[in-house]
Amino acid sequence: MDKKHENQRLSRHELAEGVRLTCVSTDAFKTAAFSAAFVLPLGAENAPFALLPYLLYRGTERCPNLTVLGETLDGLYGARVEPFVRKVGESLSIGFVAAGVDAGSVPAEEDPTGQIAHLLCDLMCRPCLENGRFRAAETESERQNLIDRIRALKNNPRTYAVRRTQEIMCKDEPFGACEYGSVEGVQALTPDLIWAAYQEVLQHARVELFYCGSADPAAVAAAFADGLTLPASSDRYQTEVDVCRINCKPRTIVEDYPANQGKLTLGLRTGLTGMDEAYPALMLYAAVLGGYTGSRLFVNVREKLSLCYYASATLDKVKGLMMIASGIENEKYDQALGEILRQMEDLHAGGLTRDELEQARRTLISQIRSMGDSPLSLENYWHRQAVAGFTMTPEELIERLERVERGQVMAVGRQVALDLICFMKGVGV
Repeated sequence: MDKKHENQRLSRHELAEGVRLTCVSTDAFKTAAFSAAFVLPLGAENAPFALLPYLLYRGTERCPNLTVLGETLDGLYGARVEPFVRKVGESLSIGFVAAGVDAGSVPAEEDPTGQIAHLLCDLMCRPCLENGRFRAAETESERQNLIDRIRALKNNPRTYAVRRTQEIMCKDEPFGACEYGSVEGVQALTPDLIWAAYQEVLQHARVELFYCGSADPAAVAAAFADGLTLPASSDRYQTEVDVCRINCKPRTIVEDYPANQGKLTLGLRTGLTGMDEAYPALMLYAAVLGGYTGSRLFVNVREKLSLCYYASATLDKVKGLMMIASGIENEKYDQALGEILRQMEDLHAGGLTRDELEQARRTLISQIRSMGDSPLSLENYWHRQAVAGFTMTPEELIERLERVERGQVMAVGRQVALDLICFMKGVGV
């Protein structure tokens, strides 16, 4: 591993009950990355919580509007802050991610790290209010923005097909809910409901903080601890995930979709998460099957047989699902599905070659190492790890991938069970 990655040091800090900070200390970057998030359980309707980060972003006590907030960020060497809503397994994470100049690139007395940490805390805990509630005009504006965001999910057929498959697969599980809620849920929101949701978050949500840069982790922890003003609570949310290891008989769902091309998605239960010893073998199985341009689905189903426009296999390491996604002509449904299942069966039956395995191993290790080239990529990795309660570092994951043997990959592949075949039939636009 190169010097840039060797110099990354991980530390964790418990700032209060249910408030944790993950620091990746490194002097390899000119830019530092931050995030601050409330973590709570996914519910059947997440609209009240999904609205909050966008509403909180509209102003704090010290930066009462977007103009002042922008001026403040410009004064911090052009720092950037963005609200986010993330689904991590069966947890909902809402908050802010930030990027700013690294502490090692400016005079120490300027302390951009501490100022950005305090700004994130202000956004979380000190909103600009009107008569003890969020401001009416901004609330209505963000309500409409959230409705537009939910409706726009259907505009990308490739990602929506996977989302829809997961929704059907997990309709009786929290994971099946949309992290943004529903249009009807947003329309039903009132100022009092939104304010009550915010109070619930302040009282019961877990707080996950992240920093990547060269500043002293103790100083970063002190800045966040000083800035956060949360009510004392011993009842903050702890992550729970229903992996659903018992697989049901495969189902087939066909739905019309306004597109020129059909979307064939297979949803599979693996029974494994990133916490399991066998997970690296599962990563290699997914990579061999459809994880890169040398994979079986790409080479055989797409290139040799021309049965699809794209074909890929991806994993959700927190929920334990594998999704095989492809874009096909409607009339090639039977052929494409048959060939995808045939490639899987061949792998299970011993068809995995050592060359395939080594190519997949090199690809995964390269992808993991490239993550260490970007502070924001590290933020995304470590935020998901922290929310899920996983502790494996990228270096440890690479070490485990290097030890996986051919038989382990085939064995874990035989454990994967098909749950749902979802075909979104293209009916033109």
